[in-house]
Amino acid sequence: MLRDASADRWVRDAEPVTQSPRSAHIADLDRVSGRAVSTRNVSGRTVSDGRTVGTAVAVDVTDPDLDADVRAVLAALALDPGPRDGASADVVVTDRPDPGVGSGGARVVRVGAEGAGGDDDEVIRLPSGTADLVGALMAPVATGRGSLVAVVGAVGGCGASTLAAAIAVRAADSGRALLVEADPLGTGIDLVLGIESEPGLRVEDVRAELGGPDPDALWGAAPAADPGCKVLARARDREVGEPASDGALGAALAHRSAGGLVVCDAGRFADGDPVLARADLVVVVTRADLQGAVAAGRPGGDLRGATLVIRTQRGDPLDAADVADSAGIPRWHVLPEVRAVRHLAGTGDLGRALGLGRGGRGGRGGRVRRLGAVADALLGEVSTGEW
Repeated sequence: MLRDASADRWVRDAEPVTQSPRSAHIADLDRVSGRAVSTRNVSGRTVSDGRTVGTAVAVDVTDPDLDADVRAVLAALALDPGPRDGASADVVVTDRPDPGVGSGGARVVRVGAEGAGGDDDEVIRLPSGTADLVGALMAPVATGRGSLVAVVGAVGGCGASTLAAAIAVRAADSGRALLVEADPLGTGIDLVLGIESEPGLRVEDVRAELGGPDPDALWGAAPAADPGCKVLARARDREVGEPASDGALGAALAHRSAGGLVVCDAGRFADGDPVLARADLVVVVTRADLQGAVAAGRPGGDLRGATLVIRTQRGDPLDAADVADSAGIPRWHVLPEVRAVRHLAGTGDLGRALGLGRGGRGGRGGRVRRLGAVADALLGEVSTGEW
């Protein structure tokens, strides 16, 4: 029988050639769960053989066959189901149509039997959705709500990457700040901070499946611009035309779930960008000209609570206030163009100029004073929840 809750029994019984829908997916359980156990720490605690323990999972499944399927997956992941009522659980797995919110804020994962009908995309159908269930169970358990700031350029060359780096640098002494290059066309934001030669993880190295990366492992492997600021940049050695990895979003969400601050350089605005959709604060950077005003209005109109940063210089055809009014974004900051800042970003010295390695927020004066002040103001919006 395939209903034995033992993962070993499930896999062993799957060996005979069978064409049933259930047995066609049973081999996936061993393959997917084994790979998951070897590549990700579910709860931040491991045992000596590399398997993971500790995530508290409650199973509240009324269908006995479906219940056995769920418990087999848990067994394969070395997870012991807790009380049905979900008390003290991190995750509640259920087949109830309206489960509500898990007790104590536990994350609810809904499952259903294959072919049971219904078109609810949030329901994981078993057994074909075995990999999806594994991923849901292995998603990072939130230890504290962090924040995700996405910086997007309304037009090209407006300094969005420089501002994103500055925000992460200024947050370095307040906790774990992770700068992520979410722009699929990015060429390495680590260049801005002068750490492109540092060994460590790049976006392409992050596994996007199976619940995303472990936050602590991610933090430990990412190159450091400062003890409080890590950088996850795009690899510059990927081949032309190679599709961009979607590990950036997974890394950002994992770090935020652990209570950290994430600053994403999202590149140019694009409809349906998942990073912008999941961000707590979106910062739109533009110029004080007609093209900049029109372009800023597009993302500003689609993104609730966006903040506008207007780059200005002598001879601008529009006032900053007119740009903000045209874009329809009530909260805005002015960031004057300073040639020295562009030079610092181009030579990798921006981090030091902003105060990295000086035991606190240095760099308040001189050539980067205004850039640091705007970055601090944006961090203030995050901490006060003004978005």
